[in-house]
Amino acid sequence: MDREVFALDIGTRTVVGVVLYKEGREFIIKDYEVLEHESRAMYDGQIHDVEVVAESVRRVKENLEKRLGYELKKAAVAAAGRALVTVEARAEKTISPFKEIDGNDIRSLEADALGKAIKSISGKNTQEAFLDYHCVGYSVIRWYLEGEPIENLLGQKGRNISVDIVATFLPRSVVESLIAVLRRCGLELDSITLEPIAASFLAVPPGMRRLNLALVDIGAGTSDIALSRDGSIFAYGMVPMAGDEITEKICEAFLLDFAEGERVKRELLTRDRIEFTDILGLCRQLESREIMETVKEAVWDLSARIAGRILELNGRPPAAVLCVGGGSLLPGLQEAIAANLEIPKDRVGVKTLESIQFVKGCGSGLSGPFAVTPVGIGANALEGTTLSFIKVYVNDGAVHILGRDKPTVFQALIHAGFSSARIFGLPGPALTFRLNGELKVVPGSLGKPAVITVDGLQAGLDDPVKEGARIMIEEARPGDPGRARVRDFINDEHRVLIYINGREIPVEPLVEINDREAGPQDEITGDSSVVIRKRELIVSDIFNIIDFDLRGVSGCLVIKVNKRPATFTTPLSNGDAVEIFWENVPV
Repeated sequence: MDREVFALDIGTRTVVGVVLYKEGREFIIKDYEVLEHESRAMYDGQIHDVEVVAESVRRVKENLEKRLGYELKKAAVAAAGRALVTVEARAEKTISPFKEIDGNDIRSLEADALGKAIKSISGKNTQEAFLDYHCVGYSVIRWYLEGEPIENLLGQKGRNISVDIVATFLPRSVVESLIAVLRRCGLELDSITLEPIAASFLAVPPGMRRLNLALVDIGAGTSDIALSRDGSIFAYGMVPMAGDEITEKICEAFLLDFAEGERVKRELLTRDRIEFTDILGLCRQLESREIMETVKEAVWDLSARIAGRILELNGRPPAAVLCVGGGSLLPGLQEAIAANLEIPKDRVGVKTLESIQFVKGCGSGLSGPFAVTPVGIGANALEGTTLSFIKVYVNDGAVHILGRDKPTVFQALIHAGFSSARIFGLPGPALTFRLNGELKVVPGSLGKPAVITVDGLQAGLDDPVKEGARIMIEEARPGDPGRARVRDFINDEHRVLIYINGREIPVEPLVEINDREAGPQDEITGDSSVVIRKRELIVSDIFNIIDFDLRGVSGCLVIKVNKRPATFTTPLSNGDAVEIFWENVPV
């Protein structure tokens, strides 16, 4: 026996504790304890009274410890499937086309997409939203370069990159309430999974997942759904109603308090005639079939909701439906689900713990469909298929990281609500202006990335982090704004090149900024209009370009352009050869 796990299923109606271990391919149940909440401290799988739930957990833990003879220090738990939120998001960036795309570009793009995903859930900005949700994980659906799908962006070049991701979140309130209960009982969190994942681990093992099956875990407050196809579980869903709906219908019909209504509902399975006392103190006896008539509509409604969600997720009726959870035993429910899915009624069945051959040690108190999920929680933890959970510190603030993979510094910062701008640094704002009527953009410089240390040592974004790691981050700084001078945009096309007495002379263009004359050294301001054009030259302009020494010169001035006689008003073009000299006049 390598290790054993204490699994806790904190349900709407009961708390189940199971201690189990793995031996070969079998899961062995060492001991278990089942306890009902003394009051309705949970609704729809959510803890509403931490103290009451903690007391139930404490009693389960202490009873087990007395029989086992040692202390239980950690617990594996599950969050209700109703809490799981999955969302798709896209992010895109404009980048320099001259630089290869590197890992930081890709991580920054992923961070932006993740920020958009969580903002779409909460409507808040990224930093505030991460205070409300744990990111369970995310995966890339597709990368794009210049709007076209591509397998890998690394090393590519282009102006625009984008990514589609699917991200999964759990509300922090759900996770934190579970942690709060465990702390009050002296327990640490061993692992966390989702209830439909735990149930499907046992009820739909890998060998069955090539079939298109629907697993429905019908508890007291919620009905969680998992769907298999082509070898894997491909979708999860939830219906926010289950066994409690039937109990409340019985209470309403016969004026019973909730505890009495719950007892009556359970005895429908085992008795033909049921005796009960209503809130007025009247004692009554009714046939079970009479009571079932009063809840027939509620059972049909529950089955219709479950079937509708299955069809929504699966797109068509599944090959079969497996039901687990205490609510799956409701008389008539299986037949109603089959009718709503329009499949044969023998294609909907109940999966019990004792029917799972690789689980040993279940007893009369831990059997039937209700026991599948609590044992599945422990089996998931033993197999390492739960969501890993560690606590690290970012700038001295505690951050809980959920994820199956070994978390990195980058993931810790993302979970702490740091945006890509705070990690990588935003580039400086671009300079935009019009040059000869055409829009020009001069990008700002790249930002200065954050300086990060882990436990006092400099660290990179891909470095792994462990439980208790202390991450300090000196946030990234934005880059400088884009700047440019006129000279940066002057090229040979703007210059007039002439040859004067064999000497090559480039003539700079005419420059105007916002209709005012400017020079090549002048800085261009944002949103300005810049004009750069060739000068229109005549021969007389030469005397403003070069100096002629006229001292001691006499005779007649001779001007030739391309070896032809010319005057001061002769126009000059690019490449013209000009000769200017004095020809002595005979006396």
